[in-house]
Amino acid sequence: MQKRTFSILGDSISTFRGYNPHGYEIFYPFEGFDVLSVKETWWSLLSARLNLTLIINESWAGSRISRTGSRPATSCFADEKRQQHLGGDLIIVFGGTNDYGAEEDPPTRALFAKAYRDLVESMGERHRASTLYFCTPLQRTDHSLTAPNAQGWTQVDLAQTIRDIVGEYPFAHLIDLALYPIATGDGFLTDGLHPSKRGMETLASLIEAAL
Repeated sequence: MQKRTFSILGDSISTFRGYNPHGYEIFYPFEGFDVLSVKETWWSLLSARLNLTLIINESWAGSRISRTGSRPATSCFADEKRQQHLGGDLIIVFGGTNDYGAEEDPPTRALFAKAYRDLVESMGERHRASTLYFCTPLQRTDHSLTAPNAQGWTQVDLAQTIRDIVGEYPFAHLIDLALYPIATGDGFLTDGLHPSKRGMETLASLIEAAL
């Protein structure tokens, strides 16, 4: 049986040195974290479990859905630089936590919603040969679920915005990672945001079940 193929469009949680496009900011491997091998990332685990071949991992640490912040405009999820090499049977989009959690120039909820809707619509037009999956971000423990950011919206608002928008488009499929409960000290996140080895294994299982 021919292997299915997939691409990833993500942020720091999906990075690993040597496996993302040149010039992108990378998070993993990082001192103090136990994710030391690419085989321990969620997407490598998923690839092995479902016999998927990775086409490209378009993940950039700190990147946002919206065109806000001080990183290059090309880091935006919808930018041509990040869209042009995506393809395969599946495309998994996993981002949005930086729009909510960034201290520097976070977007309003309305601006985030417009950016996310534009992303879904543009990807639906461009990647018609691929099945598109959009993930709500994982719960973070460095902020409470109901803690408003500088623009007054919360993690609960973040997840619901994505659910509502993805639900508007028949071609878009939701992977609702935000439903998974994460608590400080449970070993899932090392720093309140980035998954540990245990967290990566659970994350892979959640996405596998959703697919």
